[in-house]
Amino acid sequence: MNTNYCEGWFRARKIASKPLTEAQARKRHEKKGALYTALLGDDPARPQTFVEIVSGDSIQVEFLDQSLRTKAYYQFVLQPDGRLFMVSAVVSDFDANGTCLIGRRFSFKPNGHVMRFETDYIASPDTETVVEKTMDMSLNWEPYPEFGDYASIARFERNAPPKKAQHGVA
Repeated sequence: MNTNYCEGWFRARKIASKPLTEAQARKRHEKKGALYTALLGDDPARPQTFVEIVSGDSIQVEFLDQSLRTKAYYQFVLQPDGRLFMVSAVVSDFDANGTCLIGRRFSFKPNGHVMRFETDYIASPDTETVVEKTMDMSLNWEPYPEFGDYASIARFERNAPPKKAQHGVA
């Protein structure tokens, strides 16, 4: 899997905006606060995932489907101990025509409190089901990624620890 860099992913047009060289992106990473995006995948025009370094204290990871729609979105926030904690996730199921069938939002707290909000846009689009529970949050914690090493933070499956990366890819 290759990594390419840009200033951001233009979601509405499904394209990278303002390509960056690796050196430019590295400089922004070192500043911890300058926006840049790492596009992960073999084709930079059709990334599978992108990691958006929004600021020094917030990172967003989006997983794209074949039509470049966001099928999942994770937001990580820097915590006082220097690690990142995934505070929210959004997962969407689409049909073949691109209609969102089900949307799920999750809100996570380091103390284990979880809220899940789910909407079935076909059966009951005006109804949102809310579930609250407490669970182990150990898999929501991530080290702040080194430049170019996004494998751990860009894991779609969050229910198991990351596998050892080879060449920066898990």
